[in-house]
Amino acid sequence: MKPTYKVFFKTSENMKEVKNETIKTIITSPPYWDLKNYLTKNQIGYNETYEEYLTRLNKVWKECFRILKSDGSIWININSRTYKKKIYLIPFDIIKEMLKIGFSYKGTFIWHKPSGIPASPKNLSDHFEYVLFFVKDNSKFNFNKNNLWKDDYGLLESGKIGTSWRIVKKAGSVGKDMPHPAIYPDELVERIIKLTSNENEFILDPFLGSGTTLAVSKKLNRSCIGYELNDKEYKELIRKRTNLF
Repeated sequence: MKPTYKVFFKTSENMKEVKNETIKTIITSPPYWDLKNYLTKNQIGYNETYEEYLTRLNKVWKECFRILKSDGSIWININSRTYKKKIYLIPFDIIKEMLKIGFSYKGTFIWHKPSGIPASPKNLSDHFEYVLFFVKDNSKFNFNKNNLWKDDYGLLESGKIGTSWRIVKKAGSVGKDMPHPAIYPDELVERIIKLTSNENEFILDPFLGSGTTLAVSKKLNRSCIGYELNDKEYKELIRKRTNLF
């Protein structure tokens, strides 16, 4: 069966275009709370309270639960946020909300970024991000054993997976004429797709952005669905990266 690809340029708070329990793996990096302007109206997180931000994300996570297969998984790349000298532990708040929805929390992967964000002399330099890992049904989910990654900082016990991944992040722009404020690396997506899905199965990204999840899915012969609110800025960027539209 030939893989299929579709991008919906709308909010993922309602993914009515996707049938129940049809997606094997969901991979995404949601917008940070009131930090990055993705240059479109009604974007989640920008110029909103923290409570509004979490509430709108929950709409997306509930839709993800509905469309995810019983043996599927969801991976969320997110980090904490300091705002007006207060730390907002976004990953931990998301974990709490995901458990309420019905997901089973499997753990947190640490994405080590050797080229982290520079910091002032009084602050620590940011060289890591969290990747939260949830499954829909803990009794049905299985890894692709042949695709287990060894810990990037030493071998683990036989059959175990390393939760510290050293992956270099490229600069925050796909091209000089098409900047994107937050791009996660192809390798991060590739590891997750190989670990949790098989060829022709469906991958979904509810915050598609520059199209990384779609591009890697195509490379690995997976079907993919993406949602992206900002068609004005990113539609052409996605097209150039995937050669699909």
